[in-house]
Amino acid sequence: METVKPRATLRSFRALAFHGENRREATSTEMRMEMQQEIELGVAVPSVPGGPIQVSVLIKLKATATNGNDAKEQATFAGDYEAKFYFATEVIEDQVTPLMDDSEYQYLLVAQAFPLAMTHFKRELQALGLDARQLPLGLP
Repeated sequence: METVKPRATLRSFRALAFHGENRREATSTEMRMEMQQEIELGVAVPSVPGGPIQVSVLIKLKATATNGNDAKEQATFAGDYEAKFYFATEVIEDQVTPLMDDSEYQYLLVAQAFPLAMTHFKRELQALGLDARQLPLGLP
């Protein structure tokens, strides 16, 4: 008989912080964009009996756009995003620990949160006057 893995449910997603700066002139100059990402996963076990186990996915994105003609001319944006997943209250830590060691399970959690972060990130880049249409929504 096949055992069913407990599933965590996405309960909240929010932007924790974001900062952007684009002080260059509004011209049609080509900009070269570089992206960096950092993704962290964490597990919180409740100290109160009966509380749900929580998994947090923290996504940090940073973009730097550089003018092809003048490398000193840059625009930057950084955003931190957090997704919180909760297990059912009957799921215990011993069931969650092996799941969090499984890279495929981690990927499934991140794959749910990453498109949400990128959607917001791209919208903010466009608000700063940068063309972000080519950035992927999914995981690279």
